[in-house]
Amino acid sequence: MEATKFFNDLEQNLLNSHRDLKNLSAEEQFNMIMSKVGQFPDSVVSEKSLLKKLKGSKKTGRPLKVKFGIDPTGAQIHLGHAVSLLNLKMFHDMGHEIVIVIGDFTAMIGDPSGRNTEREPLTHEMVLHNMATYEKQAGRIIDFNSPSIVKHFNSEWMNKLTIPQWINFQSSIAVNEVLQREDFKKRMDAGFGITMAELEYACYMGYDSVMLEPDIELGGKDQFLNLHMCRNMMRIAGEDPEVIITYNILPGTSGAKDSTGRFQKMSKSLNNYIAVEETPNEMYGKVMSITDDVMWLWYRELTNITPTELEKLKTLVCNNELHPKDVKSLLARVVVATFNGFDMACVEQAEKSFNSKFGKSKQIVPDDVKNVEAVTGETLVAVLAEATDNSRSQINRILSGNGLKVLDGDKYIAVSKDSLALPVDNFVGCVFKIGKRHFVKITAVK
Repeated sequence: MEATKFFNDLEQNLLNSHRDLKNLSAEEQFNMIMSKVGQFPDSVVSEKSLLKKLKGSKKTGRPLKVKFGIDPTGAQIHLGHAVSLLNLKMFHDMGHEIVIVIGDFTAMIGDPSGRNTEREPLTHEMVLHNMATYEKQAGRIIDFNSPSIVKHFNSEWMNKLTIPQWINFQSSIAVNEVLQREDFKKRMDAGFGITMAELEYACYMGYDSVMLEPDIELGGKDQFLNLHMCRNMMRIAGEDPEVIITYNILPGTSGAKDSTGRFQKMSKSLNNYIAVEETPNEMYGKVMSITDDVMWLWYRELTNITPTELEKLKTLVCNNELHPKDVKSLLARVVVATFNGFDMACVEQAEKSFNSKFGKSKQIVPDDVKNVEAVTGETLVAVLAEATDNSRSQINRILSGNGLKVLDGDKYIAVSKDSLALPVDNFVGCVFKIGKRHFVKITAVK
């Protein structure tokens, strides 16, 4: 009974989209911020300065200036990118001023963090296109139209920077401070080159901080060295260095680990990601597919759960007082809600769709089966690829892995490889299961 009450209360709290954090004391804000920072040494530099700034803000009524940099080098963001944005929203909900720096200048260089090769250069037009897409997606987390969120393009000051001004900074920064980066070492050891622009990338980021004089800057763990350069550049300019706060890297959906035993990060290149604009049904299903050990990490990074609540939740599962599937279902509901405006009808529909395929109410043909009218003469593989946003080669790989089936009576059986090349006219009325979550019915040909 106690476990059920705790679980129900927790669900109510995690699905509450309206949190009033403005009235928290400086100490309460500090504790909430620290509960989400990265679980590694020096994730906050420095804690004393952070608390001092929060107390000063409460005393003067002046909100802190919190900087967050975006280099729009890609057109799609996923839940891994969202970790910093969710924490940025927390600062915003506390009443602090958010300063977004859009790196239209630096994106044309490309952040070398974690890269084993050079990035392909981007044009300014590509950067602006990516940013428009990024802002639309990130708007699912934080309101970019809020008057307390200020946006800057860093070309505003970088295009005005003179050579003498830049040399003044360069003469105060040791080259070995830059070359100590692990990503640069790996590239040099492998015989790859490093451009001068990449060497100075962190310095360009630091100049953004010199111009804006933020109190705090947020970023993922992979931004640790870049953010330290921001502090260094502010110190060279005679300014009070910003507090830097870095966050854990979110594990991918597969739960796979690298050679060091660490979870592989969520990445589009590894195809272990959930896009923030994923359909609610897909998002819910992908969350339900993660392993239990990844689930606990996602709870910490993607929800408002407190450390005390998280430990109690783990204990209740460990003691068999709560079922892991129910706990994962709550996580799936919260994730879908977070990235869909806390539309509970949307959440319920996503859960219903999942249960119709995998739950106790599992149906042979789920409610959200995709009905397709095909063109006569098209091959089956072409129709299934288009219906599921896959390539034909991906459909063939799914078939090779025994993941492509057709409904035969009251069960699904494997599709033969030869069938894929046949005209779709032969399959009118057939229901196909592609992978774990996609169901397609050929309703007619025309």
